[in-house]
Amino acid sequence: MPTLHSRTPTLLAALFLGLPLSTPAWPAVFDARELGVQGGGVTDDTAALQKALNSAQGQTLFLPAGKYRVDGRLVLPAQTVLRGESSGLASLSGTVLLSTVGKGREDGPGCLVMQPNSTLERIAIQYPDQVAEGEPVRYPYAITAAPSTRIESVYLHSPYQGINLDFCHLNQVRDVWGEPLRVGINADHCSDISRIENVHFWPYYTNSKPALRQWVQDHGVAFQFGRSDWQYCSGVFSYGYHTGFRFYASTPVSGRPGGNGGVTNGQFSGVGADRCVIGIDAESLFAIGVCFTNSLFAPFGASEGSRAVWLRPQNTGNLTLTSCAFWAVPSALFQVDAGSLNLTACNIHEWALTLKDAACFAAHGGRLAVHGCTFNQAGKLAILDGDTTQVIFSGNMGTGTSVVHSALGGRLVATGNLPPLQIRDGGTAGPTTAPCPGPSVALNDRPRGLCFLLL
Repeated sequence: MPTLHSRTPTLLAALFLGLPLSTPAWPAVFDARELGVQGGGVTDDTAALQKALNSAQGQTLFLPAGKYRVDGRLVLPAQTVLRGESSGLASLSGTVLLSTVGKGREDGPGCLVMQPNSTLERIAIQYPDQVAEGEPVRYPYAITAAPSTRIESVYLHSPYQGINLDFCHLNQVRDVWGEPLRVGINADHCSDISRIENVHFWPYYTNSKPALRQWVQDHGVAFQFGRSDWQYCSGVFSYGYHTGFRFYASTPVSGRPGGNGGVTNGQFSGVGADRCVIGIDAESLFAIGVCFTNSLFAPFGASEGSRAVWLRPQNTGNLTLTSCAFWAVPSALFQVDAGSLNLTACNIHEWALTLKDAACFAAHGGRLAVHGCTFNQAGKLAILDGDTTQVIFSGNMGTGTSVVHSALGGRLVATGNLPPLQIRDGGTAGPTTAPCPGPSVALNDRPRGLCFLLL
């Protein structure tokens, strides 16, 4: 069968190295062009590509640089590597799949469906029928992964949805660039460790398309997590999405191993969400908790209603933020309606840039602990109310007098802060509301509604 490299030691090399002549051959690397794949970007290559993938099952299929039109679904066989040629990050001059499969719908198989233990490397996926303006064309996920799969050095140019890690235990995703328009990466029903590293979602496609760019700002979610046990994320970044990181409670899937629904626990290190409406949207977290360290958030994607962090009323889990930085916030930074939020050694640069009377913290339920943080502005620090809310401010430093409006009584502890916090009775200061702009329907088809911040 044609190969790019047989990788079998020659007789001379075997003798020189003292190897037995029966040394097993290394896995072959097959060249897709030699197996009948034409390329050119005009004729549909789906059937030829699938035949080549099947021929290379258990080994590596090399797809040279070029454009390959894919009007149907490609299945990457188990234990098989599909490897293209990459000319750099966020580049369409290497190996590019032009996908049209699933046009007009969000569910079902998309361009690439991976089987267990398969690998995808150095491939770009582009959607030539995606719109230039207005509401985008809907497509299924560009890549549907599987358990123990690896996705590396991939460019997602203009998909409606990027990578689906549903039921993908022990997966690894790294060095992914692009701009999925609705959902970047979804992880759910992962009962063993999932790793996502060095992902960069930026408006590569919509930067020169104002209406479509606004649609992504109003509706897009860069990273979302349902049930994921021991989720690891590092070095991931998004710009210009409605939500940077969304955590939701997923439903069970009957008849599938590991189909228990639930929520996420894990750690996120060195991540960022820039020009978002909501940085971390905690609809629901695991009680063990989710931890963010050394991370950056600039939620200025809406003139009012932006939040760096929002723990919603249905949440019962815990969120810990350590050594994180926050700035460029039109209104309130943090809203806690339920669950637990713990901030340690964070730098809060500014808030209330547009809605001038907004507090940095609004806690209407749950628990809030703020330790050893730095505030680079003074003014209205917090509004605290609720029948069971508990709050601690300790060891924080600011630039001037900070005021806390509290209806908590002894359920508020403020100690060791410089300057000392001014505590005023009453958790409300005027019955105004600030809506949280966002999609009318969440990604799991539940109403998002409005959030109300009493000021």
